[in-house]
Amino acid sequence: MEQKNFLLAMGLIIGFLLLWSVFIVPRFTPPPAPPTAAVPESGRQMAGTMAATASELKSAHAEMGESVELADTILHDENNEIVFSPKGGSIKTWRLNSKGQEVDLVLNPEGDPLPLSSFPDALYKITLGDRKAVMVAVLENGIRVTKTLTLSPSGYLHQISFRFQNPTSRSIELSKWEWGWGPGLGTAVTEQKENKGLIRAITLGKLKVHVIKEADHPEFGRWAAIDNRYYLAAFIPRTEHAVELAVTGAKDQTRLRMIETTMVPPQGEITLAYDLYVGPKGFTQLKKYGKGLEESVDFGIFSALGRLILNALYYLKAVTGNYGVAIILLTVGLQVLMSPLTIKSFKATLAMKKLQPKIAEIQARFKGDPKRLNIEMMNVYKSTGTNPFGGCLPMLLQLPIFWALFTTLRNAYELRGAPFVGWIHDLSTPDVLFHAAGFPVHALPLVMGGAMFFQQKMSGAASDPTQKQMMTMMPIMFTFMFYGFPSGLVLYWLTNNLMTMAFQWSFQRFSQDPSRVIETTIVK
Repeated sequence: MEQKNFLLAMGLIIGFLLLWSVFIVPRFTPPPAPPTAAVPESGRQMAGTMAATASELKSAHAEMGESVELADTILHDENNEIVFSPKGGSIKTWRLNSKGQEVDLVLNPEGDPLPLSSFPDALYKITLGDRKAVMVAVLENGIRVTKTLTLSPSGYLHQISFRFQNPTSRSIELSKWEWGWGPGLGTAVTEQKENKGLIRAITLGKLKVHVIKEADHPEFGRWAAIDNRYYLAAFIPRTEHAVELAVTGAKDQTRLRMIETTMVPPQGEITLAYDLYVGPKGFTQLKKYGKGLEESVDFGIFSALGRLILNALYYLKAVTGNYGVAIILLTVGLQVLMSPLTIKSFKATLAMKKLQPKIAEIQARFKGDPKRLNIEMMNVYKSTGTNPFGGCLPMLLQLPIFWALFTTLRNAYELRGAPFVGWIHDLSTPDVLFHAAGFPVHALPLVMGGAMFFQQKMSGAASDPTQKQMMTMMPIMFTFMFYGFPSGLVLYWLTNNLMTMAFQWSFQRFSQDPSRVIETTIVK
């Protein structure tokens, strides 16, 4: 039996099954723990404050009084449409115009509290200006809160600030008041089904992004955020002050909580300011801000390789104007770089084929003595300089590239909605040629399976019945596994197969004369 081909087949099956289990099968997420007693309530947010005098409170409330309306207020520009609720100065809708598609990042508009809510029992008077919403409320202890959200004239990096004014003659401590984002984070309608398992609360530490769980009490790094595959809501402090991070809920109920304590001096004021990013997770776009937000893009365990791939695709797309063409050119380039290993694999395959009669003879002679059989086979490999695993090396080296490209195509916003040709409208999702009986028909995986079948035919039929059956099943198995993969990834693997077939055809043409093979191969 041709052991090299059998081991190659098994290695590929195991590798891709691992890939399937890690990226396709939803990961187990522990059920949400019940809220802890440490969760502050609106009635406790004023705990420890110095009560104001009756006359001071009366004066402060008179200033706001009947002017607070319960109607929602809408602020919009070319990129955003935001619906504010006066209760807590919260956000009921944050709709982005994202690549020609409207996406509402408020996942649960009936949630309590809603995103950006602060002092949720307070009613805010909301006034709109040029790209600005100013929200004012007077708390029960007399503190006047002015929350201002200013939209960026270009991009998605906005500003939000809290101004606390104390009209009383005593210091007032606002103990453990909180705000943040949640529950969950919205996404496009087509991605809502899998969105539940993709929502994370994260913070950027000194070295890497840390995913925050309910039991964690992490330090506030350069920023804290809640994200999903393609979108991000991040908070970046502009003023130095202590902030405690906490997370409640899980999956689509995840809530990022920023807990603060503020001491406002008598007849004085305090201002806390943040940069607020609410928008898509485009790596190249986020990197331009210089805030480290690009670290939120998950490139998997081969992150460095994934970033190189994305940068290469970004450059090739700028040259060609099409990400599909960029993927093809990148694949061709990788195959050329790996051609020495590919040719070495072909040489190892040819050498193993030539040894098959000798190996079959040894197997027949020592079939009752496994130990002696292995010794004799190793002697044959050693004496001929043949490596039975030599044909597997190029495939094994391609697995990190495959893995990195998979995560890049799935998680890089730049490739979301990127068309190729014809029916392939989005390289980050499976292609759909047409629907049959209500089910989508993905054409690229079928073409890829056909290419694998012809590639095996070029390699020659296996003599061993078990190996022959295995090699027959490989194209079917790969077609099944790739059927739900992003079309960009299938395009990469199809191009890779076609390039391998071209190398294989050229090699077999020269291999009729072994001396010419040696003279023309790159690897001696």
